[in-house]
Amino acid sequence: MLRNLKKTAAAVLAAVMMISVSGCGEEPVTGNLGEVRKEENANEIYAVIKVRDYGDITAKLFPGAAPEAVKRFTENAELGYYDGKTIHRVISDYVIQGGSLNGDGGDGNVPDSLYIPVETSPVTYNFYGALCLAASKKGCYSQFYIVNNHVPQDIDAVIKKLSEQLGDEAFTSRLLDEDKKKYQDYLDKLKAIPEEAKAKYKRVGGLYDLDGTSTVMGQVIDGFDVMRAISEVEVVTGNRSDDKAGMPSKPIDSIIIDHIEIVRIEPVESTSEETTTKKSSKPKKTSEEVNAETLPTEASSGETSAETVQADDSSDTTTVPDSDGITAEDISVTSEEETVHITESSASDDDEVIVIEE
Repeated sequence: MLRNLKKTAAAVLAAVMMISVSGCGEEPVTGNLGEVRKEENANEIYAVIKVRDYGDITAKLFPGAAPEAVKRFTENAELGYYDGKTIHRVISDYVIQGGSLNGDGGDGNVPDSLYIPVETSPVTYNFYGALCLAASKKGCYSQFYIVNNHVPQDIDAVIKKLSEQLGDEAFTSRLLDEDKKKYQDYLDKLKAIPEEAKAKYKRVGGLYDLDGTSTVMGQVIDGFDVMRAISEVEVVTGNRSDDKAGMPSKPIDSIIIDHIEIVRIEPVESTSEETTTKKSSKPKKTSEEVNAETLPTEASSGETSAETVQADDSSDTTTVPDSDGITAEDISVTSEEETVHITESSASDDDEVIVIEE
């Protein structure tokens, strides 16, 4: 009898613990690992990026997976911070980036305390159309990018090639120990990518090397035609980091963000006669309600950009991904005969590193 009571008590305790861990009554954390679509009958948040002369890009935000980034981005939008700012950086098959204070890639005179950490989640990845808050060594502030690479990414093929190389004594004998470690660390990183994520990268494209370097806070669900049109604009030099890499990225004609509208789909309200869904756009706060320090007041000379740049002691650029690792632009897999190799320069047309110059 006592034994049965103990078993019953243990079962009850286990049930209580499961309820507390799952967060009884909480909505499941969603991201872009699965299908992302607009839902009219749920508690959702959307950002409508209104680009002058081009149209709207609509993204679904993920407050459960990236709460601080979504809060920062929506507050900036509702304060009108992005109004009149430019998309200052466009690299085809890579990213579209905006939100710089003066369109020069810099954040302005921002106190370090206002930067927020990078947020990661097992349900958010840099798939094609991912909306992300860019990061520097200080963290994330206001600049955002949209992943604009829809070329399928076969991560398993890279893993296979890299594994073959590391198993080739003739190849590894030519490497320094530190280079061997870079290859092995990169291989371990690729192997850690979940099968579901690898399958989606292969299906829709994206920039998997950016995972963990900046915060994925949303996913574009409408306006891909606008993204394509922006990707086709003529670009020139003018973004310092890209200029160093020999990669023009500044649109020759300014691409202006008129406004970013935040739309909230409120929870369903049920009545005895009908069920309704409320939509609302949160009104902008007044200047009295806002701490003036939350927005920068003057530009700095630095840039925020998405690229790969080799940093040294004389450089004012900082690479966000693992500084000790290698990235996809450092390797090539094009045929069964070719090998994966580290390039002499980290800058290439396939750059996959978010870089912020301060």
